[in-house]
Formats: sequence, structure tokens, C-alpha cells
Amino acid sequence: MNNTIENFAEICEGFCNWSEAPSGYGENEVQIAFAWLIKLVSSILQTPDASCGEEIEAPSTSEEEWKAVYNRFSSLPIHYYATHFRSYNLSEPEPVTGDLADDLADIYRDIKEGLWFYKNGYITEAVWSWRYSFQILILPTFSRQSPKRLVLPQMQPG
Repeated sequence: MNNTIENFAEICEGFCNWSEAPSGYGENEVQIAFAWLIKLVSSILQTPDASCGEEIEAPSTSEEEWKAVYNRFSSLPIHYYATHFRSYNLSEPEPVTGDLADDLADIYRDIKEGLWFYKNGYITEAVWSWRYSFQILILPTFSRQSPKRLVLPQMQPG
């Protein structure tokens, strides 16, 4: 198996464990959240491109599980933030409000699905699920680029 996939799976497992753990307090938790996001984004870029593989449906994160993770992130000192959906469009008049707890809980849900595929031996499906989530759903949240214009590159070692 590809070491970059194993590495990404370990990072995903760590993020999920942190997300499910009792909340810490203050600025340190915000720094930890940003550090996890940086690890996730930088390591997904190292994974190989993958086809969608077999059509298998992973179990969904329950509403209760998602809400518990959302509530854990609601304790962060940063909750709402202003952003533009299309930061490349300078004529967009008004920012919208983003919800950091909601964004982090959604990332958790997407990563958890990929981990299910990975742990059950569906490696191609796991990589496709993670890359799709990051390319279409997660990176635009933080970069505010158009998902149609965003291309997730594969980084070359060296």
C-alpha cells in the first residue's frame, strides 16, 4: 500500500479522535484545530489520484454523533466568521457568515466516511472519498475558490 495513503489515514484517525475527545479551552484549541486542518490539507495533496472504485455505501455519521462533534467545536473561542463565497469575484457585495463549528463537524463527517472505507479494505474508495471531499467540499470552504475552477494537484516528492 502507498505510504502517503497510510500517512493520510493516520492523520484522519488523529483528527477524528481529537474531534471526539472532550473539548480543551481557549486559544490553544483554535491553534490545534488550524494545525489539524493544515495537516489534512497538506497530506491529502500527497495521495495519489484515484477512481471512485466500487459503488459501496459507507455508514453515515449519525445526527447524534455529528451534533456531539459540533457541540465540542462550539466551545472554541472563534465561532462565526465573515467570508465571501467567491473571493475571486471582486464585485460580490456582501460577506456571508461562516460557522467554524459546523465546518469542522462536516469535515469530521467526511473524513469518518473515508476512514470506514479504509478500515474495511476499500482503499481506492477511501482515497476517492477523501480527495472528492477535499476538492469539492472542504477546500472551497477555506479558500473560497469556485469548486469548478479548483484542481487538486498531486504533489511530487522532491
